[in-house]
Amino acid sequence: MIRTLSVGPIQENVYIVEAEGQALLVVDPGAEAERLIEEILASAERSHAPMVLVAMTHGHLDHVAALAGVLAGLAARGLVARTFAPEGDRDYFGDRAKATNERIFKGIRAMAFFDQYWTPVPEADEYFGHGFILPGTDAVVLHTPGHTPGSSCFLVEGGSSLLTGDTLFRDGRGRTDGFDGDEGALLHSIQERLCVLPDHVQLWPGHGAQTTIGREKRLYY
Repeated sequence: MIRTLSVGPIQENVYIVEAEGQALLVVDPGAEAERLIEEILASAERSHAPMVLVAMTHGHLDHVAALAGVLAGLAARGLVARTFAPEGDRDYFGDRAKATNERIFKGIRAMAFFDQYWTPVPEADEYFGHGFILPGTDAVVLHTPGHTPGSSCFLVEGGSSLLTGDTLFRDGRGRTDGFDGDEGALLHSIQERLCVLPDHVQLWPGHGAQTTIGREKRLYY
């Protein structure tokens, strides 16, 4: 089961993927840490999850700003989560995170967002590449660069659902006007890694409403 929580001023979608007895997967904790903590704890108890994983599709602040708060809050309640992020987005985590995100938001003329919501972003426990399987789950990483160099999607629920971050939306795709964005790479990612999936695959984007691969791929062929 996938649960959606829209958080923060630009309604970023956080996903909690539950499967009985598997690790609980939390994707893109962008804001509202306390709300997320309560939802994560409830989901972990309901699904008898042996552990909690927090995974990021990419490193932009609106997708990671609550990471430190969520980790601290879970730890205070006796639950230690492991974190995973894309190899290509290492500069968005740890000591380089502030400078990298500041450069992005300055470039897209959104410094008001950065100034209000910046919070230190910790290093991930592990960085992944294409084909990586998040431990204790059936979630498979599809590397889909373009929005950022490391942008990735997670194929979950036996391949029937795809969490796309800011790679592909309903009726649109991620922006590429950041300093490390690449429109050609994004189009290639969508055409070669997403549009080849079955039409029925449910698409859960980082912002906005759900859709399907079949509905969206008509825009790219």
